[in-house]
Amino acid sequence: MTDTHKQHICRTPRWLLLCGLAMVTLPGIGIAHDMTDTARERMASGGYLEVMWTGAEHMLSGYDHLLFLLGVMFFLSRFTDILKFVTAFTVGHTITLIAATYAGITANHYLIDAVIAVTVAYKGFENLDGFRRWLGINAPNLLLMVFIFGLIHGFGLSARLQEVTLADDPALLSKILLFNVGVEFGQIAALVVMAFAIRAWQHVKGWALVSKMTNIALIIAGAGLLVFQLYGYAQERGAAQDIRFDIFSDREQMMGQVSHADGSALANADLLIMPLNTDITEPSELSTDSQGWFVFSGRIDQTYRVQLADNSAAIDVTLGTVADEHLHELHIPFYVYIAILLLLSVIPANMLRRRERPMQS
Repeated sequence: MTDTHKQHICRTPRWLLLCGLAMVTLPGIGIAHDMTDTARERMASGGYLEVMWTGAEHMLSGYDHLLFLLGVMFFLSRFTDILKFVTAFTVGHTITLIAATYAGITANHYLIDAVIAVTVAYKGFENLDGFRRWLGINAPNLLLMVFIFGLIHGFGLSARLQEVTLADDPALLSKILLFNVGVEFGQIAALVVMAFAIRAWQHVKGWALVSKMTNIALIIAGAGLLVFQLYGYAQERGAAQDIRFDIFSDREQMMGQVSHADGSALANADLLIMPLNTDITEPSELSTDSQGWFVFSGRIDQTYRVQLADNSAAIDVTLGTVADEHLHELHIPFYVYIAILLLLSVIPANMLRRRERPMQS
């Protein structure tokens, strides 16, 4: 192999890695994969397929979860190894997703996501053999760590799911199970794309450089996510203790959560819902559940004032409008572009492999 060709092989992966680094860290711009009004609508009144789709979409838009899975997949080549580690992660996050959601156990989402960010950086560090090279110790058992991190990721999924489900919903357990099935479908779809792209690059001579730079990028992305989440937590803790209404409406129904500005739910609070500009003057009385949620059904195009019984806070809500104004527009999620870029990355990998073969012969 000539020096010129060697330089070409080195330059091409470096150029590609700059793009890869941007792909890995770009989600940091829109870090949060919060539940949208549409997701709340699906979870409140959607059918089985809609609840499953919400779970799949949440996993696919959960960049911290996907970055961790990318780190896990990076050096796995045999199907049995992939199955073993993915199963450990799946069992872990399924346990906490179902148990924590059904039991109503949650925590501040910023802190949960901060721990998940640490798992991303940890996997990049472990992939670089950081424990032995820089700490002089053997890395903890990887299968056990993947299972433990699965528990943590499941708690994060549970915290998000509890944002869109009512604790007193009689169909709560079935929705949790369907949501989890959707999460698994989303995870499988992501893993297939990752495995396809990684497999193509593993056969390129520049793979060592690709591996090193990508795992460094995972550490950087994890550190960035950690700083972002801790900053969000600090901002939230410093906010005034005002009452906040998070309400969305769809035709004849409204669903919402009452909370303090720091995100803590206003549990079992008494509410008055009063129709405005109508002859009806008697307000409806109801209470929030243990997570601050409530549901109210009224009339289309009617405006209602939702207020605490002590008149300390109120908001006006008009029924009859679809929850998400973009429901009928063509919308391509960001994760679709990421999947397309990963699949397209196979093309230069195959081109490099073909160029290397004549040199080897």
